[in-house]
Amino acid sequence: MKMAIGIDIGGTNIKVVLVSEDGKVLTSQSYPTPSEGHNVNIKDLLFRVLKGIINEDALRTFSSGRAGVNGIAGIGFGIAGIIDRKGGTVIYSPNIPAINKLQIKDIFEKEFSLHVVVENDANACAYGEKWVGTGKDFDNFIVLTLGTGLGSGLIYKGKPYEGAIEAGHMVIEPNGRPCTCGSSGCLESYASGRAIVDIATSSLEKGTESILTQFCDGNYYKITPEDIFKAALEGDSFSRELFRPFGHYLGIGIANLINILSPEAVIIGGGLVGAWDLFIDEVKKEVSRRALKPLATNVKILKTILSTDCGSLGAAGLALHSEAAK
Repeated sequence: MKMAIGIDIGGTNIKVVLVSEDGKVLTSQSYPTPSEGHNVNIKDLLFRVLKGIINEDALRTFSSGRAGVNGIAGIGFGIAGIIDRKGGTVIYSPNIPAINKLQIKDIFEKEFSLHVVVENDANACAYGEKWVGTGKDFDNFIVLTLGTGLGSGLIYKGKPYEGAIEAGHMVIEPNGRPCTCGSSGCLESYASGRAIVDIATSSLEKGTESILTQFCDGNYYKITPEDIFKAALEGDSFSRELFRPFGHYLGIGIANLINILSPEAVIIGGGLVGAWDLFIDEVKKEVSRRALKPLATNVKILKTILSTDCGSLGAAGLALHSEAAK
């Protein structure tokens, strides 16, 4: 049985999976993404992790006896940013500047003598959705990943679209909040993990009352998106209210995408998808208000059925199914 390694490099975490040819995740690991100035850089961390997986003894453990040690077809990388697919290089990653210009394909093919594919993380996630996820029955759909930032991928005529689909950097407030990309008013600045934390922190600093203060021992800069979601589930009105503008702006962005691309579906995933019930009504309200009715009527807005391993799963699938791996 063939297998592939998939690696999803995001602004907060690096997720690594070993995936079988039928799309089953055999093992999954997660590591904090090293920041600039960190004593371990991304390349060194990935070398160490991959050597552990490809090592014969480790591979036997990871695959639970279901595959031989020579069954790895390749390594797929899904990375948040603009990708040079042919050269296997990250052109620009607003949230992970340490990886800009890194020649991933050349470096890792030489080190491990395995075929390497490099793709945008949300496009990798979209491929995973098409392969074994919510998108199996659609040929044209958009995937939005709600994580540290807001990633977006497109499956067009059954295949990943090879252009840049950076919906997170669609401007929806011309004089709005600053974005890590250098612009302002981007969708990502209103509908992402970083955005919701920034807005919460700013409000708490001004004296807003919330049980969130119990989650961070008074240090507002320790608050995470997961803390806000948890507080919302516990009935904290401030935390719940944060998801209303989140859904409002996400709905505006989705309406714009529907008007431009006319997809069959919009599939939402990523770490914040657990808060689905807190924002989806607002999303659908804005889509109904703003998208052209003939285009929006039959568009399905769906939650992913895949875990947060979607991006790494899709990256592994791309490595398995690319021509060079056959």
